[in-house]
Amino acid sequence: MRRFSANYVYTNAGLPIRNGVIGVNDEGVIVEIIDHKGQEKEYAHTEFRNGIIVPGFVNAHCHTELSMLKEQVTPKTGLADFVNQIRNSRLRGLNADENSICNALDEIRRTGTVALADICNTTHSYTAKQQSQIGFVNFVEVLGLDNEKAQQVMDRAMDTKRKLSQLLGSKNFLTPHSVYALSTKLWEQLAESLTRNEIISIHFAESKAEEQFTQSLSGPIAQNYKDWDLPFYDVPKGRPIDIVRQYLPKEAKILFIHNTFLTREQARELNTYFSNAYFVLCPTSNIYIENTLPNIIMLNELGLRIALGTDSLASSHTLSIFEQLREILTSFSELNFAEVLCWATINGAKALGLDSDIGTIELGKSPGLNLITPFDFESGTIRDDSRVVRLA
Repeated sequence: MRRFSANYVYTNAGLPIRNGVIGVNDEGVIVEIIDHKGQEKEYAHTEFRNGIIVPGFVNAHCHTELSMLKEQVTPKTGLADFVNQIRNSRLRGLNADENSICNALDEIRRTGTVALADICNTTHSYTAKQQSQIGFVNFVEVLGLDNEKAQQVMDRAMDTKRKLSQLLGSKNFLTPHSVYALSTKLWEQLAESLTRNEIISIHFAESKAEEQFTQSLSGPIAQNYKDWDLPFYDVPKGRPIDIVRQYLPKEAKILFIHNTFLTREQARELNTYFSNAYFVLCPTSNIYIENTLPNIIMLNELGLRIALGTDSLASSHTLSIFEQLREILTSFSELNFAEVLCWATINGAKALGLDSDIGTIELGKSPGLNLITPFDFESGTIRDDSRVVRLA
C-alpha cells in the first residue's frame, strides 16, 4: 500500500480534508482515508506533496481517431469550414493511425484522466485502447444523408459496435453525430435501436449554422453538402430541439456536446424534457473552432448537470481535462473551483455510468489520484503556473 498526503484532499464526497492521507493498494483501490481533524500525526510511508489531491479526471467527449490532425487544421474559421478541412485532409490521405492514437492516449493518461468517452467511426483505435490503462466508453457514430443508404450505414455501425465489444469488452453505444448529419430514414432506424437504458452522445449547438440548416436547409453547412455533391433534402426539418425530442428516448442518458451557442430557453427546454441530460463542455475546442465559449455562467445558474470533454487534437492543442478546467476558471473567475472540479470528475463519471468506481475519493473506489500544484490556498483556486501530476 502507498499513502499520499497533501495540504488538502478534495474528495468530492465532503469538505476538503486538511493534510489528509489517502491509502491506495496495489490495484489502485482506496483502502484508507485519514482525516486528522487538527490532530496531525505522522504515518509510515506517507508521500507528502505541496498542493491538493483530487480524484482522477473524466473526459466525457473525445475523438482519438482525429489525433493525426494535430496542428493540421486552421483555427477559428467556424464549424462548417472546420469540417471541410477535416474532409480535405482525409482526401489527401491523412487517416487515423495507431501511432498518433497511442500518443494521444499517453497524453490523456499522463495528464490525469482515468476514463474517456471516445467517438468511433472506424476500428483504428482498438489496438491502442487494448494497450491502455484508461477506462473507455465508446460511441459509434451514425451519420449519413442518403435515405437509400440508411440500412447500409446502420449495418456498418452495428458491425463496428460488435467488434468493439469483442475486442475491448467496454461500454459501447450507437449514437447520432448531430441534428444535421442524418437523413430522416437513418434517424428512424437509429431510433428503433435506442432504448431508455442507452447512453447517447450528440454534438449540439456547436454552431449557429446548425439551426440555420435544420430550419431552412441553408447556410454554410448546406453549402458544404452542395460542394460535396451530397443529397441533403431528405432530412428532418425544424428546431434542433424538436429533432432530438422526436428521435431520442426521453428517459435515456443524453450527453449534449459543446453547447457553444445554447440559449437559456433551449437549455431549460432540453433539461426539462430529458430526465437525464448532461451538458458536456469542450472549452479549448470551442475557442479553436468558433473562437468563443458557451455561456457557462448561465448554464450553471440553471442547475444543469455539466461535464467536461476535450474534443480532438484536430480542434484543440491539448487533450488534458485539467486545461479545460483552467480555461473555464480563467474565463469565468466567479466560478467556484470545487464546483468546476466536480464537472471534471464525478459529473463525467455519472454521465458515463462509471460513478460507482471513479469520480470521488471514497473507500473501495479506484478513482485515481491527481496532485494539483502549486495551489492558491488564499483564494481557493488554481494559479497560472499550476500543473497536474498523476499520483496513482
